[in-house]
Amino acid sequence: MNRYHPWASPDKHIPVGTLVRFINAPSRHKHEEDRSPGPNLEGKLALVIDQCGSDAHQWGGVFKVHVGDTGDQFMHWGDFMEVVE
Repeated sequence: MNRYHPWASPDKHIPVGTLVRFINAPSRHKHEEDRSPGPNLEGKLALVIDQCGSDAHQWGGVFKVHVGDTGDQFMHWGDFMEVVE
């Protein structure tokens, strides 16, 4: 986060093998609503299977995940994930 781009966040450190939950990310602008992780993703659990590095958007890094209930694998931004304890 910085004063020019208050929505920017540093890359999260989520190790491979970590269970995460998809969540809404904070809004980027003052009068904007929280950002959805995507259709039918909020609250779903996924396993991080790879770290894909930084992203140009500064949305918490990019991670490849495996969604358990569907078997889907895709890359997604860290801002939309929280580690499940």
